[in-house]
Amino acid sequence: MLKDMTTIVQLNRDELRQEIKSCLTETIEEIKNLPTPEPLPDRITLSEACELTGLSKSLIYKLSMLDEIPRSYYGKRLVFSRKDLSAWMQQRTISGPSALEIMDNRLSKSAKKQLQK
Repeated sequence: MLKDMTTIVQLNRDELRQEIKSCLTETIEEIKNLPTPEPLPDRITLSEACELTGLSKSLIYKLSMLDEIPRSYYGKRLVFSRKDLSAWMQQRTISGPSALEIMDNRLSKSAKKQLQK
């Protein structure tokens, strides 16, 4: 049978501050010692561009031919900048209607139907 063993420690204000400071210092040191992942290279291949954008190879080739997607050439190879592609996608991202706009549209359609009756 396990007994509930609780230790009660009484600390004054300064001792409590010191304990908190000690715990925070240890935690900060642990965080500093965590390995940092290596940053991804900016230059990526066609396959990686497909993964990043979600577009097919044929569509990326077509957009490249039409000069509608940021790309470069390394020799005869088509290469892309991860940063430039992300910016390009952000420029073309369209946000959908908000919940308030959807509700407003539904209410106005409903009101029009009621008026027509």
